[in-house]
Parts: sequence; C-alpha cells; structure tokens
Amino acid sequence: MDMRYLRYVTPGEKYYQPPQKKADESALKVSTVPNSWRKKADDHWTYYFPSNIILPIQGWKIHVTTNSDEAQRTLELVSNFLFSESIPFKHVSNLWELVLKNSKYGDRGSSGKFITVYPKDEEQFIFLLNQLHRVLKDIPQGPYILSDKRWLDGNVYFRYGAFGEMYVHEGAAKIPAIRTPNGEYIPDSRGAYYVVPDFIQEPKVIQEMTEAQEKIQAERSQLDNYNIESALHFSNGGGVYLASHTGTNKQFVLKEGRPGSGLDGQNRDAVARLKQEALILKRLKGLDCVAEYKEIFQAWEHTFLVEEYLPGTTLNTWLAAYFPFSDEQDSASYCKTVINILKQLKQAVKDIHSRGVGMGDLQPSNIIISESEDVKIIDFESASDLTDAKHSGLMTPGFTGSAKSTREQADWFALLRIARHAFLPIGPVQDLAECILNQHDKWIAKQFGQEAIDIINEIQHECKRRNVKPMDSVLSAPSNYLEKSDLPAIILKIRDGIVHDLSEEKRLLPGDIRQFESSNGLLNILTGGFGVIMALARTGDLPDKAKEWARKFGQEGYIEQLDDGLFSGKAGVAGVLYEIGMKTEAKDIYDSIQSHLDSEDISLSTGLAGIGLAFLSASTLPDFEYLFDKSLAIAYRLEDLLAQDIKIRPSDFDAIPIGLIDGWSGVSLFFSALYNVTSDKQWLTLSALAIDKDMEQCVLEESGLYQVKDASRFVPYLAGGSAGIGLAMIELRNLLHEKKWERELSGIGLLTRSKCFYSSGLFRGLTGLIVTANAIDTEFNLQGKENHIDKSLETLNLYLLEDEGRFYVPGDYSYRISGDIFSGSAGMLLALQDIKSKGMYSWLPLPEIAKIIPSLNNQKLSLFT
Repeated sequence: MDMRYLRYVTPGEKYYQPPQKKADESALKVSTVPNSWRKKADDHWTYYFPSNIILPIQGWKIHVTTNSDEAQRTLELVSNFLFSESIPFKHVSNLWELVLKNSKYGDRGSSGKFITVYPKDEEQFIFLLNQLHRVLKDIPQGPYILSDKRWLDGNVYFRYGAFGEMYVHEGAAKIPAIRTPNGEYIPDSRGAYYVVPDFIQEPKVIQEMTEAQEKIQAERSQLDNYNIESALHFSNGGGVYLASHTGTNKQFVLKEGRPGSGLDGQNRDAVARLKQEALILKRLKGLDCVAEYKEIFQAWEHTFLVEEYLPGTTLNTWLAAYFPFSDEQDSASYCKTVINILKQLKQAVKDIHSRGVGMGDLQPSNIIISESEDVKIIDFESASDLTDAKHSGLMTPGFTGSAKSTREQADWFALLRIARHAFLPIGPVQDLAECILNQHDKWIAKQFGQEAIDIINEIQHECKRRNVKPMDSVLSAPSNYLEKSDLPAIILKIRDGIVHDLSEEKRLLPGDIRQFESSNGLLNILTGGFGVIMALARTGDLPDKAKEWARKFGQEGYIEQLDDGLFSGKAGVAGVLYEIGMKTEAKDIYDSIQSHLDSEDISLSTGLAGIGLAFLSASTLPDFEYLFDKSLAIAYRLEDLLAQDIKIRPSDFDAIPIGLIDGWSGVSLFFSALYNVTSDKQWLTLSALAIDKDMEQCVLEESGLYQVKDASRFVPYLAGGSAGIGLAMIELRNLLHEKKWERELSGIGLLTRSKCFYSSGLFRGLTGLIVTANAIDTEFNLQGKENHIDKSLETLNLYLLEDEGRFYVPGDYSYRISGDIFSGSAGMLLALQDIKSKGMYSWLPLPEIAKIIPSLNNQKLSLFT
C-alpha cells in the first residue's frame, strides 16, 4: 500500500483530490509577522525569512517536535522567539499534514518534524538549542525524531544537513545533497537514524551530552530478557521483532510503541494502542485462534508488548503465493483450501465476539496461515467492546464498511470482503460502487464454481442478520456482463466519460496523485492534460474545450516549466502538439530540449531512451529532419551507459528499474527503431544486448509464466514487468527475422490471460496486459480460442464503473477513479482503440510512429495523421 494515496481520498469524491478543505480547516498560523520578513508556503511547509539574512547552504539545523494538541501553542512560542532573534524557520502548515506525517504509516525519516530552524553558524546553533529548550520547557513531549539527535530531554532535535536545494543525480533520481569541503556533492542522509557526515565533527557540548545519555540508556531493563533475532515489520509507530527469551530460548513477537508516533484516526499514539491491545489479549486468553499474551513493559521511553510467535504467513502473502492466476493452475484445489480457511475465520470471529470483543480492523494482513493451513488472528490494537460504534482509528481500504458500524458489524463486513478478496484479489473498486459485486460474483462463480459463492453467501447472511452496511457508493457499475462484441460501445462510453469531465483549469482531467506529487504532473503525458489531449485526438475529433486548453497550456510560459522527458515532459508534449496542428509550437519545444549527453537516466519515461525516440520520430517529419543528429548523439550516449552497466535509479521512488518504461527494454526499443531507420547493424546488436539486461531479471516458471523477479515478488506489468519486455522482444525479433523467445513470449501471453490484476491501469495493471495480449496475438497471428485478447477483455468486467451511461476506470490502488494515461481512462481508451484499429502503440506520444517502430512499419500503417 502506498500511503500517499490516502491523503487524496475525500469522502463523496469520485476522483483523487488534494486535501485542500482539510488543510484550510486545520491551518496553523503565526499571529504577527514582522513587516521586514518574507513569507511563502507550499502544500506542506510555511516559510519565514528575514529580508536581510543570507543563509549558508548547509549546517546544523534544528527541528522542533510537538503533538497535534500543542501544535498551535508551540508555534506561537517558537515563532515569537525566532522573530525576536531574526532566525529564519519553517513550520508544517496545518494539523492535517502534521497528523499524516506522524501517523502509523507516515515517513519514518520525517516524522515528528514540526518546525525547522536555520542557524547561521555553530555558535548560534548552540545558543538556539539552549534557548528553544527553555522556551518549550512546559510543552509536553512530542514524537521522537528518528533522523535527529535530541537536545537534553525536551522537544528540540538537530542534525547536520542542507539548508538550500542541492541535489545529486543517480539515473533519473534526484537526491538531496550536501557539499564536501573539496566541492563534491554527496547524498544528504535523511533516513530513520542519525548520521553525521564524515567531514563534520559534533560540537563538544553535544559529545558531552551524548556520553551522559548513553550511561542512562545503558541501565538494565526487561528488554534485556530478549534477544532480537530479526525485524518482521516497521511502521512509524515502532518495529515488530522476532525475539527469543534469554532464559527459555522460546520465541516471541515484540511489538514496539514509540510515544507520540504512529497516530491513528482517534489521535491515539502507538503506545496507547499497545496498551489497549494488551488489555484485549488478556480478555481473549485461552482462545486457540488468537496469539497468547505474555507481558507489556517500558524500556527507556518505548513500550513493548510481548506475545506468542505464530509461525506462518499473512493471508495477503499466502494469496500472492497460491492464488491460481493462470488457467493452468488448479482452481478446484485452491477453492477447497480457501473454503476451509474461511470457515475457520468465521468461527474465529464468533469465538472472539463471544468474549465481548470486536477487532475493528480485520483484514488479510492480520490473519496468519500456518503450514498446515490453520488460521490465527493477530493485531488487536484497534479492538474494543463489541458494541463500540466509535471509529476504530485505523482502516484498511476495501475491508472497511460504514463509519457508523459497531465493532461487531465491522468484523462481519470485513470477513465478507476477505471472502471475496480470497477469490478475487484486486483493489477495492467495490468501495466506489458496491453494485459491481454482482459482476464480481458472476466472475467468481465462473472461475471457482458454486461452492465459492455458497461460502460468500453464508457470510453475507450473517451480515444481513446484523444490518451490516458498506460505505456510500459514488458511482455505479455496468448492469450487463461485457463481451468482446461490446468493444465499440465500451470505447465510446470511456471517451464520453473523459469528455464529460474535462475542465478549463490547468487540471484538464483529474488523474493519479502524481498530478500533485510531481512538479510536471498536471500537464505532462503520463498523468496530465496533454496525455488526455493525445487520447482524444487519436480516437476521434478533439473537443473545442480540449483544443482551447491545448492552445493555452501549450504556450512557452507553461511548457518551459516541464522537464524534457517523453512521458514526464517536453518530448511527449511536442509530439502531441504536432499531431493536433500546433506545428510551430511543437518545433519550438523540440528545439528547446537538451541532448542530455551527461545524463545517466536511460528510461523511456523521463530519460534518454524516450527523448531519443522523440527526436527520431520527429526527424521523419517535414522540416524536422535535423533532429536525427540529436537522436544519434543520444544513442551513442546510451551505448556507453550500456557498456558501463550503470545502476538504474528511476525518478519515481516506487518504480521498478526493469523493463520497458524504466529499464533497459526501453533502450532496446529505441535501438530497434534506430536500426529500422538507418539499417546500421550496430544498433541491432545493441538492442539485443540491452534487452538481455532485463531478461536476466526474469524467471520462466514451471507453470509456463514468464515474469520479472523483483525482490520477493513477481511482476507482469507494462512498467517494471515482463509485459513491457515482451513488446521490446517483438520489435527486435521482427528485425532479426528469427523466431526468438518463443517460450518467453508464450509465457507472457499466458500472463495476459491471468484471472485478474490488482489494478486496471496501463502502466501497472490490466490495461498494459491488454496492450501486450494484442501485440502477441498480432505477432503470432492467433485466432479464436487460441488468442489472448478475448480473455483480457473479459477481465474488464471486474473494474469498469459507470455514471449516467458513461464509463470510468479505477486509478492505481482503486481508491478513486482516474482519467490519465498512467492509470486511468485515457490509457485504457487508447489500448482498446488499438484493438479496434489493429494498432499497437497509440499510447506512445510519438508522431508518425509507424515510420520508426518495426512491427507497425511492416504493417504499412500510419496511425496518427
């Protein structure tokens, strides 16, 4: 789960929205700002600078922590003092942001940082440590800041780091930096532990304080009775550890609670929840389905709950390992096992409720499946009395019903959702439209038979008896089960949904949260308006509102703010502007793009492969032939980087550095296109070498599936997975005129026939597999029952949503819908249109793409004229 998404989920809204209302309602304000001071603000921070102060680029910086109840008072005390001393500072702008950063799944490196203070030198730094400690002496202790060292025992912390914006680039990643004495820039460590750069020595007073603190912390505690063997999990509230008792050598689980951190919806910290869990476990003592309580104690400032260690794996992990995604896997045996698990869960819920306890946050990660498939339940930190109707404070999307539910109702609702999730492990699209469960149940019955529906109905009957209710839906779902014959209507209805929701604002159509998380997100191809313009222009007439938007936001003043990337910036936008007739503007943009010959960003999304393809594609256009030399220069740079085997670092922190979008397969596609244009065999050789890099990260399983192996997971998707690699394979084998990678492409074809995918988007979901299914069917001329596309299209029934006859697509994680190329309607519209028009790459923002892509060139197609 990417917790950033929950920040953009607003009740009653169908799209992801920035939390402006919550921010405004909880704004933190400084009452009086001196006239000579400058103030500026962004979504998270508000900054104050004296007009006559010039900050050093780096140094010892001070952080002030506080809890949310004391935030406004803390801000008043600190700001008044800093104004009087002419010290620049910034503070978190509102309580909503402060609670998020201190929440259970907030970033551990930034948790607790409420106010940041910028001393001009070491002398002032020491002065401020003492003075701020004095100013805040009556404020209760806030969350501990893991990246910093605490001054004495109060709310003042510090670390050495950058004051201004300095970066080092590793691939596409832009990493905050500090400068060494010899002028070299190195990463500015901002992790969950305190680090002092090698070239800096702590002031003497800090060294003395540290020595004194270490003596205190060395005192023996109950924690010394346990040997920590491994960390099972980390959250902002503390770690979960596997430990053995020093006396008995018996294994236990130690759950750590950090005071003031890991806040939930009730504003309880991790310590409060651990104490609540201890009380609940005592009430449940003796139940076989629950981990047994041992003890709770405090060591230093942290609280530790000790409970029985239950060997096994969470239901989430179990499902990922055993769900029969492929038709070749044994669905009947899986169904039998799941029914057994669900019956045990049903009895476990009844047993827990018999003690007057309701969990309140029952979900797959709180369920342990042993090797013998016995079921146990863990994590009772949200549990309370069975009749308690107060919100549990923690929620897991997809497993949470009406906010008015009692703990009893919440548990039965969660169990019903777990039952369906076990047979259909996708994102919680049903939270947007409860009626889509009719389609889901038809699908489950088709895949697993009546027995699966019977166990779901059993649990549903228990829910009806208790008047269990879901969240309010914001959309509906198609009433008919869609078939391939419905494809023209589906395309039309998705397009109607896009056109209906177009805006005249900079945000042409709501999409993924990257519209706000990225500086380019509102305009670029990936998540922004120009991707929507491309989708509309390539599937019909461009609406007047879209034309006006393109004319306005295609102007230099807006475009110059973008980076140069294909999906992330100018290279893609230029191609779209050319296609819609704005050829002068397109030429100006192409001419403004740098060659990036010092870059190590190889990617199709943001880097050299994408920019190289953009130049190459444009060079086939009248009056743009001169761009070929720029494309060639990039190709030589990529040749060097390939020889160096550089480490790939994507710009998006959760992107996988493998495959078509962010890995070497995108480079392979560029080299293939370059060979297709030039007939120079060196590019053919390099294309094969590049794709080999990604294939080293793939596994051909016994089941025949061919997937990327990334850490502990297998990845099938267009971005980061084997589906994207398959597209590059097809292009290269067309040029080689060899029947290469038959087994691998067959394995990717099987993937496209998978029963389901977590999300529905182009880059990380079903839509990308539809693209690849279409490509493989075309490459191998597969017809009828042997083709892959029919099965992929049937899977659309699990995701498509409806509103007044218009179709919509759930975005990443399915918490809200999206209209963009990356995850939403625009990407799906282009993929489906390709099937109808026998195209393949309409989602790539390249004009006259058929002139450079081998498979399209062989078909003599010119798709976008």
